[in-house]
Amino acid sequence: MVHMRFAYNLLIINLLFVCLWFAYASVKSNAYYRKIFRCLMWAGVFMYANRMFEIGMQDGFISCNDILLNIERIIHYVLTVVIYELYAFFMFCLIDQFQYFPKWKKMLLFLPGTFMCLMIITSPITHLIFYVEDGICHEGILFWLMSFIRASYAIVATVHAIVKRHLMPRIFGQSVILVAFFAVIQGVVFWSSHDETLYYTTLIVNIITFLLALTVVEFYKDGLTGLLNREAFEQYAQKEIGRKGHKAVYLVKLKNYEYIKENCRETSLLTVIKNLGECIKEYATLPSVYYLGVGRYAVIVHKRDKFVEEDFFDKLRERFDITFDLNGIHIHLNLFIAVMNMDNGKITTDNFYKYFSACDDIKYRSKEPIEVVYSDSLGIDQLQRYRNVEEAIERALVEKEFRIFYQPIVSTENRKIISAEALIRLNDRVLGYISPEEFIPISESNGKIMEISEYVIDNVFRFVRDNPLKDMGIEFIELNLSVMQCMDKKLTEKLEYYTNKYAVDPKQINLEITETAAIFDEERLRRQLAKIKQLGFSFSLDDYGTGYSNLVRVLEYPVDVIKLDKSIVWSAFHDRDNFVTLRNLISMFHDVRRKIVAEGVESEEQMITLTELGCDYLQGYYYSKPVSEEEFLAFVARYNII
Repeated sequence: MVHMRFAYNLLIINLLFVCLWFAYASVKSNAYYRKIFRCLMWAGVFMYANRMFEIGMQDGFISCNDILLNIERIIHYVLTVVIYELYAFFMFCLIDQFQYFPKWKKMLLFLPGTFMCLMIITSPITHLIFYVEDGICHEGILFWLMSFIRASYAIVATVHAIVKRHLMPRIFGQSVILVAFFAVIQGVVFWSSHDETLYYTTLIVNIITFLLALTVVEFYKDGLTGLLNREAFEQYAQKEIGRKGHKAVYLVKLKNYEYIKENCRETSLLTVIKNLGECIKEYATLPSVYYLGVGRYAVIVHKRDKFVEEDFFDKLRERFDITFDLNGIHIHLNLFIAVMNMDNGKITTDNFYKYFSACDDIKYRSKEPIEVVYSDSLGIDQLQRYRNVEEAIERALVEKEFRIFYQPIVSTENRKIISAEALIRLNDRVLGYISPEEFIPISESNGKIMEISEYVIDNVFRFVRDNPLKDMGIEFIELNLSVMQCMDKKLTEKLEYYTNKYAVDPKQINLEITETAAIFDEERLRRQLAKIKQLGFSFSLDDYGTGYSNLVRVLEYPVDVIKLDKSIVWSAFHDRDNFVTLRNLISMFHDVRRKIVAEGVESEEQMITLTELGCDYLQGYYYSKPVSEEEFLAFVARYNII
């Protein structure tokens, strides 16, 4: 019988080593629960190695005395308590992200086990848990308490896992039930028959089932972030979404995913995705956090969850207010969060994916680091409009339906048109006129902005080549660069290509940039502008005063012209303080040798006042709305002669 016990213990140790091999080698994951699983398996190895030592003493292979027996019993009982503690901790971390909970909660979990371990270690003196006399180990008066604490850890963790099994992949929930079932059998066998063969058999089955349960979880886990993957999300959504108890679903998207993918190393992108996943896990402390791929995450909140939306948003804002260092490149990360409220009853099992698609496809409306929209403000009609505009953009690119319009810019010194801003327009044959304020953000979201920008550059360079603009008094044409263009590694090469293709003097092209480009990567933007400046191009800073204006940053860029946004111009004519601000801005920029363009000039009063304040150039409907190439050339011919 002793040899049989020895063989069973050896078999269990071998099984535990298989589990350890799996935990270390089979899946490349640094998930926190896997670390606990490894600790749990190592504790099992040491416990059963210690039991083999006990069998050796009982069989006479190892000399036995009271001191050795006390040490063996202390190690055995301490390890059994530790194993049950780790099992509970493993379950809570796997299901509830317990590792991110406050320290006092984690201390509360380990407090009973720690207290019991201290009692076990001191038992040779106190005799409370066990004591040894004449080579025989006896149970102490509080031995039942140790059994109670171990059972409590096992029961509470298992029941908790069964109750919340719907939060995990379906097959994991089934595995947890199997583990609980065999654990009950194991306990019944131990307390009733003391049949060690049956006891070890159920224990072996339980270990195998436990390993299979973990294996199953890995199939539904994203290897990089450690979060549940898209397959797990779809399985959960199809089964659970729409039932009572849900509060909200949060879709979190990395806005500049495409930019990082195009302009940084793959390792940098993976680092960002992993770090963002860690932030969401830590700040949400919820089990239902998923990584859906392509920089998109989903968080499912239940009514019973202790989740405070504002705290979650505030922590994300605080984290993403600073730059990320990606291999020496400092980048601001921007997030888009769509909140799908489940309380109002509008989102059901049948229409959840429609709302989810609407949130996933919605255009970005804000330039804030953390942009939040709510499903209450979204509709299926809006989603359909979004997709219709996408199709219109695709048609315009294929069939060259985009048109370039030009809005004159007038010099206050000689009252002549000396420049114009090139603006893209779309009049679709199906949808009719589509505002740039609508199709530009959509093209930025779906990645078509680069193709559109290439179209604009090609047409503007051709326009400059084909017309005697210098003879007409036009010094340069302003060409807008999108944020994606500013960050394009090949932008300098492209501009050089078009310069050679159309034999255009770079001085005839002024490139308009916005401060929002700096949010992504300030260092790259500076280097990019410096290289382009060396080619002979000049720069304007567009939309100054729209909320991102930073005077120190402006002065660091090689811009020749500052374009004051129409909002700051218009507000100056309705508020005295704003007027003083505008006057001081103009004076300050002149002091640092920058030219000033005032946008949005619509009345004679504005024209006269802005001229008196010292604006160098004026642009707006007072002179002309954006017009076609032919209309612009005719207008300049008339205006500059007068």
